[in-house]
Amino acid sequence: DKETLLSMRKYLDEWNVFDSLSRVSDFFRLSNAEFTKKDNDTYSLDVDGSCLYQDYEIARNRLMMRESNLYSEMHTSSKKGLKLRQWAKNRMPSYLNPEGIYSSHHLSELENMSPDDLHEEYGNVSLYNWVHAYQCLVELSKEELRKRFSSKKPIPLQVDRWLIIKSRENWLSFFKRKGMAEDVAKKVIGYFTFNSKSHDLNDCPFIPCVDGLCLMPALIAHSSATRSLMSLFGSKKISQAGKGRFHEQQFLRQVRAAGIKASPIETHANFQCDCVMLIDDHLIFTELKSNGQPIYYGKYYQQLCNIIGDSSLIYDGNNKLLRSYIEQIDRISTHYLNHLDIIINEFNLPVDWQPKGVHKIIVTTTMLGGKYHSDNVFVVDKYSLSSFLQRVPGVIFQNNEEGDRIKNIIDGYEHCTGEITIEKFLNYLYCLPSVSAVRKNIKKLTYSVRFDETLIYHPYYDSWAFGPYIRKEDERIN
Repeated sequence: DKETLLSMRKYLDEWNVFDSLSRVSDFFRLSNAEFTKKDNDTYSLDVDGSCLYQDYEIARNRLMMRESNLYSEMHTSSKKGLKLRQWAKNRMPSYLNPEGIYSSHHLSELENMSPDDLHEEYGNVSLYNWVHAYQCLVELSKEELRKRFSSKKPIPLQVDRWLIIKSRENWLSFFKRKGMAEDVAKKVIGYFTFNSKSHDLNDCPFIPCVDGLCLMPALIAHSSATRSLMSLFGSKKISQAGKGRFHEQQFLRQVRAAGIKASPIETHANFQCDCVMLIDDHLIFTELKSNGQPIYYGKYYQQLCNIIGDSSLIYDGNNKLLRSYIEQIDRISTHYLNHLDIIINEFNLPVDWQPKGVHKIIVTTTMLGGKYHSDNVFVVDKYSLSSFLQRVPGVIFQNNEEGDRIKNIIDGYEHCTGEITIEKFLNYLYCLPSVSAVRKNIKKLTYSVRFDETLIYHPYYDSWAFGPYIRKEDERIN
């Protein structure tokens, strides 16, 4: 009834409090934060300059900027935009609308696949069907909002007037009308239904109710199909067996297209190296990790533990300690340096060949917000490395004293021009300009949250405090 619906408004405030307290908890547990008591009911929480929450916000910023760039590319009216849409149309199912094409292309980037690979199934549902199903709910929600706000009459405060409620059978019919097979639609409905394993109502938009399943159009109309699906795959542990394979295939294609000699080394089952690169007679042992993008800070923190190593946190399903990624690449590189003949044979090198230098690198699909090089191992995300391999420098647009708009290459991106050399490669990895550019402009703010009579001040990192407009000089299709 009306009173019940109005009373539910308090949950919005409670959610804001919960969200803030969760952030405070993360600061305290994972970032060595210190509490200072100001008076009887007021506390201040602060962290030092090495706080990883700052890195997490930088990573989120970089991911959203990439989304924004991709969206602009897909929807621009320029020749480039038309070419990109035609490129997508020739490779994607005809039932996808422009938003579905964008979401599919974005998902293919995040999952390290070409659009052709999106026929791969996660949880016995193709990725194209995942995108299509979620995009159908977004479009349904948008249409519902259009009707709602174009009405000249007040809408009664009744649940069935503000939510979309259908029986499971009617939702099944809805997806079948959109071109989905019945067995696939049943699986999707099951995965989309909110339960104790769900993160939120974005990744699982169907809420079980007496009359079936309800959908909140005001929420889903503004949801990102890609981010919601990535969250869903993780929260419900949907099988993604092919992720690592696609990452390796894409990486090798990209490296070889850049004119770099590269090959996986798989002569020993216990010492498989995802990729060995050869630049100017320098060996670069490469470990590829398909981790996805953490939605929450705690997951980002865990990813770094997996990379760098923290024996208190890294366990497998049998409670057995796992090697960190750095330990893995150290172990593998040591083995092949002791058996250099394997690499000599793989690259058809002279029998007496010796490397001029040896380097190790971990390439993760997780967008990173900091520099985590450790023990002579470089750590980089695939997005940063793609700029170098594709020779795409980031540029900054600023107004000069005469008011003219000028373009300059961002510090560090000068290594993305000209022929690839080992010197440019190493210098680029040392500076990671895409991370440094965001970090340079991040601002630390102070927020507060009141919990009963207690007031807590805590830091917040604003990663959108950009003055200059930054973009890649030439965005290309991976």
